[in-house]
Amino acid sequence: MDRLDSIDLDQDETVALAVGAGGLALLVLGMIAGSRALRLLGLASAATGAGLFVRRKLEVRSEKIAEAEDKIRSELDDLDPVARAQVLADIARSGLSGSGSDS
Repeated sequence: MDRLDSIDLDQDETVALAVGAGGLALLVLGMIAGSRALRLLGLASAATGAGLFVRRKLEVRSEKIAEAEDKIRSELDDLDPVARAQVLADIARSGLSGSGSDS
């Protein structure tokens, strides 16, 4: 039970997971009962839940990116123009040299 208490889900994520889980349950029930309608409904519900979950995760990611950009811009604004240019040049160099290592 401790593991479940440590999971931090907001209400939107919980709803998305519930819709997806309900869809999977309907899909399994439809397979057991041999009902095409239940299978289709289950598949549609599972896909909807997955879509809602991914959408929420992308929203959270966008919020984190915007927050980081604001923080970085604020820090850069505190620097003199020469120091700012040096930092930006260093970031550009490290970004160019690091871009090939991801793949």
